[in-house]
Amino acid sequence: METTMTQRSSFVATLSAKTAGAGRVLLLPKAALSSAKRAKSTRASRARLSVSLSAASVNASAAVAERAAPAAPVDTSKKPKELGFTMPGEFEPHVGCWMGWPESDDSQYLWREGGEPARQAYANVARAISQFEPLFMIANPGEAAANARNAFKNDENVTVVEIPINDGWTRDWGPSCIARDVDGKREVAGVHWDYDCYGAPGKIAQGRPAMMPDFQKDYEAGRRLLSDNGLPVFEAPIHLEGGSIHSDGQGTMVVTEECLLDPSRNPELGREGIEQVLKDYLGLDKIIWLWRGMEGDTEVVNGHVDNMCCFIRPGVVALAWSDNEDDPQHEVGKRNLEILNATTDARGRKLEVVKVHCPPPLFRTYKEAEGVHPDHIKKGYCPRLPGVRMPATYINHYAANGGVVVPQFGGTAAETDMMAIETLQEAYGPDYKVVGVRSREVLLNAGNIHCITQQWVKGC
Repeated sequence: METTMTQRSSFVATLSAKTAGAGRVLLLPKAALSSAKRAKSTRASRARLSVSLSAASVNASAAVAERAAPAAPVDTSKKPKELGFTMPGEFEPHVGCWMGWPESDDSQYLWREGGEPARQAYANVARAISQFEPLFMIANPGEAAANARNAFKNDENVTVVEIPINDGWTRDWGPSCIARDVDGKREVAGVHWDYDCYGAPGKIAQGRPAMMPDFQKDYEAGRRLLSDNGLPVFEAPIHLEGGSIHSDGQGTMVVTEECLLDPSRNPELGREGIEQVLKDYLGLDKIIWLWRGMEGDTEVVNGHVDNMCCFIRPGVVALAWSDNEDDPQHEVGKRNLEILNATTDARGRKLEVVKVHCPPPLFRTYKEAEGVHPDHIKKGYCPRLPGVRMPATYINHYAANGGVVVPQFGGTAAETDMMAIETLQEAYGPDYKVVGVRSREVLLNAGNIHCITQQWVKGC
């Protein structure tokens, strides 16, 4: 069943706030304004936390996690599905959100201008999310963490946590939370993926460009987000990134063939083997295989599903869409729509599909490309070339507790920016407030808001 959003809701405010050297734009529907004021008042009453690797900081973080961690030991040598765990939907309650601060030895080879514009964009995303739930910003110990704390010195709901990382793609190197009900209580654990930076070793062996030459800090950080917070860790025997999967919380997952079947990932497993690992470790009953992801999403990640399709709630998905038949994106969307319309979820429901129109094609400019360190290709980082199409989409958003934070691009995309806010507000409904944040700087490195965030699932 297909739903097309045509009526636009009334907007009464465009809120603009400036940070050092960069603008931040939040677009709020009328109903969100009073809620935002209440949230601001609530945040002002909270004491600001500043967390490091000291014993006190670990205890502070663990105190939050106690509400989610299992009361009894969990046998992590078994597969999560055997123990009753499943992956919740992203729209289910969170303890908060994890992000990674993009300041490291790798930054100048990944981001333009040493990463400063990217850090400003990350900060704006973090502030938007912190309106709705606590935000935990992971930063490299020392100077990077100090800079992050300074950036958020006036943001009471943002906590800086010191853990070594290579870069800030927390969705992809971070863990995936899983949960189960035991005696009426929800217990939370996590899956630590065998993250290899989007198949970097395989790509290098095949003579293909890789994201970066070393990703060991990110791999270890993914485990630490669980272990440091007292959550059981299941080690999954598969190369995977969190942006390549999306769950409805009721046993159904959507993925793309383009990504999961790329020969750089897990060629020895094949489609059936990959599907079985996902079912075993995420407690799934059905996986829907879409054809491809977004145009321009081939430099690094090979068509992550979080750019193309996501669950709004069980039985309802949002799909990136283009009406322009001359744009290759139209064919991709059309074929993916045919797959969604021809299937059911794990509970036998036909899926309702909400089309979310893409912005016009966006390309990396010469100025943006020249801002990355000129030695980035020679040193083994993915080429950032001018004139390359970028995977601009509004599907790559973050669903927080009662809020949704959506990319905005401005310029030629101004009209579709507004349409996306309105479409997603209607799709998520009155229990959510949909806001937009300018995020082209994140897009320049081939991702967006969903890619730089990871939800910490709440227990009870």
